[in-house]
Amino acid sequence: MIQLGENTWYIPGRVNVGYYEENGKGYLIDSGLDDEYGRKLLRLIESRNTPLDAIINTHSNADHIGGNSFIQKRSGCKIWATRFEALITESPRIEPMFLWGAFPFTDIRNKFMEAKPSKAEVIPNEGAIMNTGLTAVPLPGHFLDMIGVMTPDKVFFAADSLFDPAVISKYFFMVMLDIASAYDTFDLLEKYDTALWFAPSHAAPVKDVKPLVEANRNAVRRLSEEILTACAVPRSREEILTVLASAHEIAMDASHFLLNLSSVASHLTWLCEKGLVEHFMDGHRLLWKARDRQRLFSLHLQL
Repeated sequence: MIQLGENTWYIPGRVNVGYYEENGKGYLIDSGLDDEYGRKLLRLIESRNTPLDAIINTHSNADHIGGNSFIQKRSGCKIWATRFEALITESPRIEPMFLWGAFPFTDIRNKFMEAKPSKAEVIPNEGAIMNTGLTAVPLPGHFLDMIGVMTPDKVFFAADSLFDPAVISKYFFMVMLDIASAYDTFDLLEKYDTALWFAPSHAAPVKDVKPLVEANRNAVRRLSEEILTACAVPRSREEILTVLASAHEIAMDASHFLLNLSSVASHLTWLCEKGLVEHFMDGHRLLWKARDRQRLFSLHLQL
């Protein structure tokens, strides 16, 4: 555990996990990918001789709720999540199902896409979290109803609203369900002056969040630009993904293909709402094309 405030710590890993203590009780912010990571977290907490009262899940992606089941069974702790995220936390098969658009096939029902189910209680996506000093802050864009968590020590756990530039460079496709809301979240974080530390799930904690926000904003903008450029020739969503993945040499298994396809779809929705692309049926294919090729050269002025 690395201390960031008087009663606030974070545990670095593939997914950074937050920890807070108050009135002799411990609170985890997310739980990592699987049982093994959950076991490690529980050992860390038990070494402090502080009973774990609850896990606050920022959202229901499998790498954030994967330790829930093990920790809840061993400790009897509560799990708190916002309404839509709690639904998937209790029925995690929903995530691969909505990414695939049908009952998921075996290869995408892995621990990266489908966590073990755990029992969750619903909390509001804004304001005080139950009877604690913790505060929920809505961070829309990445998933259904993601929140950040602010501790009284002014440490802000920012979930998947921001990624390390090295992660962006490696994966290129940032998973975002709602691009317009993601931009709103970037603006919120940039102006959020009440936090002393910002601790994203996939980046090291920082005191000055603005450079990280700008790097993420530029990455989202770049992906929109490349998708729009790919639409200079009418293409299907899958063809657009193939063009970009080939250009950036991105290897994909079935799970990553569906996650990246979802990202392409989100950008197409945003570009369509901006009037930059349009869709049409070509026989039995849904294709996308840029509405005005001249606008490709001035896109940066419009984003």
